[in-house]
Amino acid sequence: MGFGQHQTFYLRQQWLTKGLIEVDKNPRFFYEPDHFEVLGVGKNMAKSIRYWLGATKLVKEKRSIKTELHLTELGEAVFNYDRYVKSRFTLSILHYLLVTEKNEASTWFWFFNMFNERVFTKTLLYSQLEQWAKDTFEKDVSINSLKRDIDCLLQLYTKKSYTNQTPEDVIKSPFESLNLVQSTTEIHYIKTPLKHSLTGECLYITLLIYMNKYGVKEVGLNDLINEPELWGRVFNLGRDEIIDHLDKLQEKYGVIFTRTNRLDVVRIEQKVQWDEVLKSVYENEVLV
Repeated sequence: MGFGQHQTFYLRQQWLTKGLIEVDKNPRFFYEPDHFEVLGVGKNMAKSIRYWLGATKLVKEKRSIKTELHLTELGEAVFNYDRYVKSRFTLSILHYLLVTEKNEASTWFWFFNMFNERVFTKTLLYSQLEQWAKDTFEKDVSINSLKRDIDCLLQLYTKKSYTNQTPEDVIKSPFESLNLVQSTTEIHYIKTPLKHSLTGECLYITLLIYMNKYGVKEVGLNDLINEPELWGRVFNLGRDEIIDHLDKLQEKYGVIFTRTNRLDVVRIEQKVQWDEVLKSVYENEVLV
């Protein structure tokens, strides 16, 4: 169960970059007494930076004589190819990894995998998240903790107005650029589909991650649309959008999309490593 681990701070632009640079230099950086001063933030904000690095799977903890943080294979790729984490391609992969771990970012998992409404208010989010937490976890979670999570999630994904603000006041989240959640009125929000020129590559890589995680070689079309940790849920995509992407992935990556009267199945028969595809995209595609 993972609620409130962000210390109430949503991810800011440059935080991941700062963390990656320091961890690359010193795996013990976040355990050094002055690490928050080096980052130029308060102690709780430094804890938040460390949380976001781990929740997006850019770093992982290793324990030997002393506990250390090391860049993951994804972290190394991002560090080498998109160090300032500006590409929507990179952010789409980080988003996927963030919202598919129920026990590390529980509210994020619930919102993108279990919550069924496309249009909603904060009040609806609070009540339905509270019920899901009660039904899912044995340990009680305070309503205040759940509300802080919802507030943080919306701040992470929705674009904010920076009119008449000084540069020091601009605290943009990099995930805003994905446009997965939009504010339509003062109280209403809407989920919107992922859309950029490398969306297909993101879908292919995340499908490889999913298949590797669960040890499967095929996934039904209905599962891609409706099941947790797959495209329809995580990226707010509809049936027609998913089919359109599958048609293109068949041509580019040899994904096999078998359509029958009763069962439409997506297969990847050759063993493909998702990190190899990731590196290939970084090296051969124009990042967006």
